Amino acid sequence: MTLVSFHDVEKSFGERRLFTNVSFVLEAADHAVLVGRNGSGKTTLLRIIAGTEHADRGTVVRARGRRVWLHEQTPELLHDRPVRDYLMEAFAEITSLEAELRRAEEALSCLREDSPGLQNALHTYQLLQRRFESQGGYHYRVELDDVLGGLGLPPAMLDRGILSLSGGELTRVTLARALLAEADVLLLDEPTNHLDIDSVEWLEEFLLTYPRAFVLVTHDRRLLERVGSRVLSLEQEHIETMASDFATYIRERGTALALMEREFVQAQEKIDQLQRYYDRFHAKKNKAKQAKAKLTQMERIKRDLKPPPRRARTFHLGLPQPQPSSRTVLEMKTAALAVGGEAGVGERRVLLRDIDIVLERGEKVALLGPNGAGKTTLIETILGLRTLADGAAHIGHNARLAYFSQQGRELDADATMLETVLPLVGHDEEIARSLLGRFLFSADDVQKRVGNLSGGERSRLRLLVLLTGDANFLLLDEPTNHLDVDSVEALAAALADYTGTVLLITHDRHLIDSVVTRVLEIHDDKLLNHLSVDRYWEARAARRPADEESASAADVGGSDGTGGGRPGRGNAVPAAASKTSRPPAAEEARRRRARLRGLEADILKLERRLGQIDAELTEPETYADRRRSGGLADERAAVDEQLQRLYVTWETAVDDSA
Repeated sequence: MTLVSFHDVEKSFGERRLFTNVSFVLEAADHAVLVGRNGSGKTTLLRIIAGTEHADRGTVVRARGRRVWLHEQTPELLHDRPVRDYLMEAFAEITSLEAELRRAEEALSCLREDSPGLQNALHTYQLLQRRFESQGGYHYRVELDDVLGGLGLPPAMLDRGILSLSGGELTRVTLARALLAEADVLLLDEPTNHLDIDSVEWLEEFLLTYPRAFVLVTHDRRLLERVGSRVLSLEQEHIETMASDFATYIRERGTALALMEREFVQAQEKIDQLQRYYDRFHAKKNKAKQAKAKLTQMERIKRDLKPPPRRARTFHLGLPQPQPSSRTVLEMKTAALAVGGEAGVGERRVLLRDIDIVLERGEKVALLGPNGAGKTTLIETILGLRTLADGAAHIGHNARLAYFSQQGRELDADATMLETVLPLVGHDEEIARSLLGRFLFSADDVQKRVGNLSGGERSRLRLLVLLTGDANFLLLDEPTNHLDVDSVEALAAALADYTGTVLLITHDRHLIDSVVTRVLEIHDDKLLNHLSVDRYWEARAARRPADEESASAADVGGSDGTGGGRPGRGNAVPAAASKTSRPPAAEEARRRRARLRGLEADILKLERRLGQIDAELTEPETYADRRRSGGLADERAAVDEQLQRLYVTWETAVDDSA
């Protein structure tokens, strides 16, 4: 059944056209991912689907009686009310039925067995009860608890006013309401922003089993690959659709583009060959007829020749390789973190004790853990923005720190982009404009004020500011929020090549696997040191059965009589204990996973080379040099062929390790 259909839809903002002649349909149970660059119009397209924004031209038809629900990146709320009431709006119809059911029960309780209206009252009650049951009325509170737990929202938050929430808390609450709405078409705009890894994995499972249609916009490549069975790609003002998962779309799209480019180059070479033949022989009597035939053939090729679609521009961060610091960049001994109690306000609460950390030059370390565990507090303490409750911290000699915060408060909202960058390049406007251009900002964009930028534009500008300096120790707090998929790939490639030291907070599993060499994890109020990413994933997998067992015990009211808590988060075993308790078969499983990681690393290198080739092919000078572009197209085909073989090997390895 068709739920939403677009026909020749067009949308512009002022002089800038976002898309034109867009036509597609959304069917019931479509699990679609919408991809495209920052600023291409993805959010606007979602709003048009939802009906909160209107197209300039064309027709949009929504099935009557079907519920469409949009989760925005930055929700706007007009009035305050308790979080509980806000979430219960998703169950408005059920709670209305519940109230009617209670009134019917009260009416029945007032009637005697011989009352003349008893049969009618009983019939009304039974009808209401059946409607209530069919709409999930007896389960909605369980669904509410499941979603709150999955997104890491504590029960105490339900009694807070919604306008008192932080930006991250508000995003998670509005996401919870969207998931609870059981919409026929669920529209999710960057739902993983402000989620931790546990919540991202929970959301992934939720979407995999979602029985109705959804359209997902996200920068999380792993999520895109896992949950989507249809791709809507917004490129160059048009929508391209493919009934496939995201990884297949990327492969087939790249192969098709390379083929079109190679055929275009070959056609141009053929035209040149025919032109040379005509120029040489058209004046010769015995060759004139053949020359004329070649001219006709050339004109036919020109008439049918269409240039291939231009590849989207990519930006390369190109981190400057910094001057090295001392070997030990950071050392913390028996340190303790605490929050609250500043200036005598609030109660001081210790988050972590006995922190022992040593970071060495060149390490790429991920700092992971649930929301609220103290990850940002630890980074702010390293930066000197907070004081230690106990212990000592030491920054190594010649270590120069740079910080990318979640909130982005380091930029002046009133300054233009050009004014922001000029001090970093000695107030040389030409260099500043060139640098902004490398980060995909146009000549007109540079006069935009920072406060008026979109989330993606702001993140790109902040990365530019961060990476233009001479820092050799980067502290990054969720740097992928608001970036598009290609920008995340560019960031991953730059960080992988960076010779300085990186401490990274992220929920992006693809970025972790691509960049990180070691993981520090906050778990059960302890800081665990996993010597590799593989060991981190293994520790998570090992503790999951214990989490599920403790969650089951909580559901039935465990031995201490308490219950509740976040699903999947119980009394986990520490990482060190997981190895000693590993069954014999687990060692073979570990080797298989290690082989998988090796294959994924090889795939990543080839995918990066494809990205580099694609970037070169977008350059005008490359496009004008037929020999160079032809060589690149041939190399791309060879690399892609090698990738296809690796994908098959990888899929076999995945099946073997399942």
